[in-house]
Amino acid sequence: MTFDLVVVLEFGFLLAMIFAAVRDLAAWSLPNWLNISVALGYFAWAWASGAGWSAVGWSSAAGLLVLAVGYLLFTINLWGAGDGKMGAAVALWIGLNLELLRFFLVVSLAGGVLAVAALLIHAATGQPQLPPGDPNAEAARRNPLKAKARYGAAIAIGGLDYWVRHSQAVCFFSGCGAG
Repeated sequence: MTFDLVVVLEFGFLLAMIFAAVRDLAAWSLPNWLNISVALGYFAWAWASGAGWSAVGWSSAAGLLVLAVGYLLFTINLWGAGDGKMGAAVALWIGLNLELLRFFLVVSLAGGVLAVAALLIHAATGQPQLPPGDPNAEAARRNPLKAKARYGAAIAIGGLDYWVRHSQAVCFFSGCGAG
C-alpha cells in the first residue's frame, strides 16, 4: 500500500469532525486551532489532489459566504462564534455548489434533532442544556425554548455526511469495488 497524502488529509478531516462533535457536546466550544486546522487542511488537500485555482477560488468563496452567514447568525445569538468558523472551514471542503445546500439541510436537520434531544433532557431532569456561564440561564430554566442549540455538533454531522459521500478515504473501509 502506498502513502497517499489525499487520503491522509481526508482522514484528518474525518477525525476533526468527530472531535468537533464530541467537543461541542461535552464543552459547548469549538477551539480556534480546530477550525484553523480544518481550513488549512483543505488547502493542503487541494494542493495534494491537484485541484485547480478555479476550484480553490470557488471553495474560498464558499468559505467566505458561510463565514458571513455564520457572523450574521452569531450577531442574532443563533450560533456561537466557533460554529460560524467551523461552518466556513467545512464549506471550504465542499465548495460553492449545490452540495453546500445539502450541507445546510443536513446541519439544519441534525440541529433540530439535537434541539429535540435537549428539550427531552430538560423535560426529564428539569435542567436545560446550557453552555457554562450562559447569561440567559434563568430564562431557559423557565422556558426551555430559550435554551441554545448545539450547532457545532450539527455542523460536524453535516461535514461527516459530505465526507462519507465524497472522500477517497471511505474506500479504506468499504473497498470501493475491490475484490
